[in-house]
Amino acid sequence: MELKINPTVLGEALKKVEKVVNPKHSTPILQGIYMEVTNEEIIFIGSDANETFRFMVAVDGENVEVIKPGKTVVSKQITEVLKKFKKEITMKLNGHILAIASGRSKFDMNTFDPEEYPKLPSYAIDQPTFSFKGTEFHAISKKTVFAAAESETRPILTGVCLNMSGDCMNFVSTDSHRLGQVKTTSNTGKDLKFVIPAKSLDKFNKTFDLAEDVHVYCESDNQIIFRNGPLVFYCRLLEGNYPDTSRLIPSEFKSEMKINRKVFLEELEIVRGIAVTTDNGKNGIVKLHVNGAATISSHTAQTGKGQSVVEYESIEGEETEYDISFSAKYLIDALKAIDDDFVFFKYQGNMRPFLVTPFESTVDELQLILPVRTY
Repeated sequence: MELKINPTVLGEALKKVEKVVNPKHSTPILQGIYMEVTNEEIIFIGSDANETFRFMVAVDGENVEVIKPGKTVVSKQITEVLKKFKKEITMKLNGHILAIASGRSKFDMNTFDPEEYPKLPSYAIDQPTFSFKGTEFHAISKKTVFAAAESETRPILTGVCLNMSGDCMNFVSTDSHRLGQVKTTSNTGKDLKFVIPAKSLDKFNKTFDLAEDVHVYCESDNQIIFRNGPLVFYCRLLEGNYPDTSRLIPSEFKSEMKINRKVFLEELEIVRGIAVTTDNGKNGIVKLHVNGAATISSHTAQTGKGQSVVEYESIEGEETEYDISFSAKYLIDALKAIDDDFVFFKYQGNMRPFLVTPFESTVDELQLILPVRTY
């Protein structure tokens, strides 16, 4: 194997696949990044056995010149060195020693045997199960991933459930205290239900190119594949039955308040600074008092008390005055997930779940949060 490559092109390729590479992985071969050089393309693969990124760089004779095809697996340490080069990089493999040269720098680095690297499953690349525009897929992930559970107490809740039925595609995640849901149309004609690990979806969401479509392949019961231009992401699905969340979402409310999302968010973040923290120390509790305006407040014995008043646009319903307490973090996350200038705060009782929905949106979305009891 011998080639010359532009350092920027190489650096971008390595960044695409290295997110899942663990230099302390129990399987030594997975501590490195696989490189396969042909006369048409260079394939880069990074994997931890559960998640795998595959990225292709075309050989164009300008940014990439192949002198001799071949393949190898380079350690994470080598890739860190490669990303620092500023001038054209030459790589030549002799046995398991990779000679690297760039500018005044030269290295002879040990590599792994590429024949030991796990083979990727094949899939029908011309027949995706369904597809999204890049921006659409990014928005769906943004509005659901954060609401999944972080704790492994109930592993199935650490994922985002995708339920396809008829012409509807429903994405939902919940940690049993909050819920994020996005519905969109489906033209696949298939009925499918599976759960994608939220952390895996988040990694892909931070890596793919928004300008390219996202094609999804459901090739088996335990794996899902995403393709985005030259990037392919393989991910194991979660096993188990995802709970029926539809029964948790109310359809009737005692009050619907329309409020400026950005102002509400800014003031909520300020009051959160002195909010009462729960046992895990993460979720500060604030109280919302609605009576002619929306007043966010918190009172702690250690730091004192504070409040912020936000004027709402309108309010409708049988109860236009009420108090409700909840996690400031949960509402902040929900407001950040919505893109509209205004939102509806839908109230159905001080100990009943409330909804936050966009005022005007082309996306069918909602955020549900459970209140907490305060004394």
